[in-house]
Amino acid sequence: MHQYFHTVFGFCLWDALALGVLAVIVAMLAVHAAARRRRRNKLEQELENRRKERFAQEDRQEPESR
Repeated sequence: MHQYFHTVFGFCLWDALALGVLAVIVAMLAVHAAARRRRRNKLEQELENRRKERFAQEDRQEPESR
């Protein structure tokens, strides 16, 4: 069985194990990249909202200072 597996598929059991580990690592990277993208978008939206609030507040205070 081992000889058949090794000669037909061209890799041994350790190669299959390494391929499985690689697949897990790639999946983890994809999950973390998606979470980072969502977190970045949320922070950018929060920053934009704060900028809008600040500009609106400055516009309201401007006539008083004149």
